[in-house]
Amino acid sequence: VGMQTSNLACRFDGMEGVVGDPAVEPEEAAGRMVPGAAGQAAVERLQRAAQDDPQASQGYPSPPKRPFRTPSVPSLCVMATRATVNLMTAPSMQYSSSLSCLTPELAELLLSHMSRERLLRPRTLELFFGCPMQKFVLNCYPYSTNELLRQLRAFTALKHLSLVNSPLITDTGLSVLCSLLKLQHLNLTSCSKLTDSCLQHITGLKSLSFLSLDQTKVSDVGMVLYLQSAPSSLTQLSLNQTSVTEATLAALPACVPQLRLLSVKHTKVRDVSALAALPSLQTLYLDGTGVREGSLECLAVHSTLSALSLAGISVADGNHALQIISGLRLTQLTLPGRHSVTDTGLTFLSRLSLLSELDLTDYTHVTDHGVTQLATMTRLKRLSLSNTQVTDMGLPSLCSLQELLELCLDRTAVTSRGVAALVTCLPHLQVLSLASTQVGDTVMRRGLVHCAQLFKLNLSRTRITDHGLKFLKRMRLSQVNLEGSGVTPSGISNLIASCPHITSIRASHTRAIPPDQVSDDDNQ
Repeated sequence: VGMQTSNLACRFDGMEGVVGDPAVEPEEAAGRMVPGAAGQAAVERLQRAAQDDPQASQGYPSPPKRPFRTPSVPSLCVMATRATVNLMTAPSMQYSSSLSCLTPELAELLLSHMSRERLLRPRTLELFFGCPMQKFVLNCYPYSTNELLRQLRAFTALKHLSLVNSPLITDTGLSVLCSLLKLQHLNLTSCSKLTDSCLQHITGLKSLSFLSLDQTKVSDVGMVLYLQSAPSSLTQLSLNQTSVTEATLAALPACVPQLRLLSVKHTKVRDVSALAALPSLQTLYLDGTGVREGSLECLAVHSTLSALSLAGISVADGNHALQIISGLRLTQLTLPGRHSVTDTGLTFLSRLSLLSELDLTDYTHVTDHGVTQLATMTRLKRLSLSNTQVTDMGLPSLCSLQELLELCLDRTAVTSRGVAALVTCLPHLQVLSLASTQVGDTVMRRGLVHCAQLFKLNLSRTRITDHGLKFLKRMRLSQVNLEGSGVTPSGISNLIASCPHITSIRASHTRAIPPDQVSDDDNQ
């Protein structure tokens, strides 16, 4: 619900998919092997390649095009789950007529697997009748129909129901909700056939605390009527990409004053003045709405608002928008108007000293002068300055950010000298991205060797060579991106052998670095 930390686009170019294969099911991730015989074999192959090609040590050949991976072996739990489901679904091998004796956790595990394998049918759900399940997730299941949904009437203990992207479900199908009176969490995102008529079935859920109707056909007419009888437990409401307007927002203070989270992304909302009367509001998403600076004024002194997202709103002056909200006690903020935010805006931004993450990626008008304003934001844990005008001159001001865990300086004019001086002052740094910068081997020798907690490093399209890799020995790195750098297969094999924690390396399209460019300041 919140602005998740993954939201920070610490944009590590080319590092997507470095850890594991996204095609592998989550339940299989637990069974992934640690580097062992397969890892040793990879090292030996690289060493043979280096020996077979006398030019390898000179940086001419390109290392293997695919990242190194250890084989994926399913866990015992995964294998047992598969075997159980096979017995349940094979017509000639059904040994049980009821699974009501299963624990809720085990039943949920089996149903989740059946959903992923597209094996769930109304009849198979009958096997679980009587099981006191509390959570049922059927997201993106292509066979979610009203008939399948009707079977949920037997699971009266359900507290969490998620039907994301179920386009076959209609308003009538939600009549089953009258049997699920203990529901606290209901997610109907992208159930595109739902209209205002579905709200009559939701009205009876008096324990509901979370409701998402994103990308449905609900409107002000239905929402205002629903809110008049909404339960006092409702604290989180999401109406993204619906046709609601200020009319719905106007009903919130009187009907659900306890609301803590509201999301109206990409709606026709323009005026948010009614939200000033929501005394408990903590998180607000206004991305892609018609809200302008004048409307934000009403929120300028909101006492409880701590997370605010303004991405894509049409502000005339991003600096002015930041000035308006600079008095809030925000811990999370998605900024508006990157094309109109300058160093002046960062002066206002620096007043938000409670922020834990800040993404200034592509704020191309931000310079060293603006970056110096960030020195007071000592709560920052994640910071991206990718594609800004920051140079070595602005980096010393970041030394005060002692809690920083992730730093992204991609596509900036920083060098080894500036980065090395900075990272040695950041004792908790875990993730560092320097893609497409002028750093060379010196940044390893003078800086990275002192980053004891660093585990994710992006040096793609930099001047790094095998000489620099030697300084990474015995570090706890697990993910390294060296694409487009000057490393060789021999250097990579040595790195793998000396860093036992490495699980993945990207090293395609490497190149030979001219001798005069091997490092930017190695002789200084």
